[in-house]
Amino acid sequence: MLNKSDLANALGLSCVEKYFLAWLGGRTDVTRLYGSAFVGIMQVLDDFAHGALYQNYCYLPRLQDVAEDYGIVEHEYRSCDKDEAKAIIRAQAKNELYLVRVNAEFFTGFRRTAWREDHYICIDENLQWVNEYPLSEGVFTEEAFDRGYGGAVLLYAEKDLAAKTDDHATSGLMHQDFTRKAIPHDSGALESAVGVLRVTRKRLEKFFCETAAVEWLLHEENVKLDKLYFNLRLAQTKGRAFSDTANEEIDALIQIEKQIAEVIKNEKKSGA
Repeated sequence: MLNKSDLANALGLSCVEKYFLAWLGGRTDVTRLYGSAFVGIMQVLDDFAHGALYQNYCYLPRLQDVAEDYGIVEHEYRSCDKDEAKAIIRAQAKNELYLVRVNAEFFTGFRRTAWREDHYICIDENLQWVNEYPLSEGVFTEEAFDRGYGGAVLLYAEKDLAAKTDDHATSGLMHQDFTRKAIPHDSGALESAVGVLRVTRKRLEKFFCETAAVEWLLHEENVKLDKLYFNLRLAQTKGRAFSDTANEEIDALIQIEKQIAEVIKNEKKSGA
């Protein structure tokens, strides 16, 4: 069964992706998946300038889908009533991941609620659960499960943990288009864009751990992303705009990614 610390360290964009990475990471090295899904910095900024939402960001494949495409795992979605759901959950195998969709009733007593309507929690055969947002855990009574159950069970199972994956990150970083596009002016949209970049660039830092120069530049970028995200979150909390230095900070991030592209190109040349 996953715990809260497992989820806190999972580099996922959605609740399901976080549960999945925490679960699969206990069975195989998930770092190799980090190079199989790439999105350019300019695309992320442009997407959120034109109305993209963090909770529904669809321009980056979810890693559970990537893993299934490579044959590493398989999944099953079951829409069923609460009694069938409990029977499925109690019959789960120890090495499988079981998630259940919850409804608004589940969040009674919480100060915060999920961003999406189709929110899932991780659950074991004893109805013990852990929730990614807000980060929490507990055990259902029969009655509490019935009240909070949202109508679906999602399960993942191992298929071929040794299956090969592809590296799309190297070429993605090296050939990405740095043509200046739109940048979000709304602090909430910019915060969401930076949130996506934080997760994806932290993944890339781990993926390039054996390429020192690229890893170092990605670390520098992640330090800047963390600082920018914190300042944007603070601005949102205080209800004020954050625009004084945002463009300069975004420019600094773009310059780092341009440096990364050059480093990769030079290493490709020297290794040719």
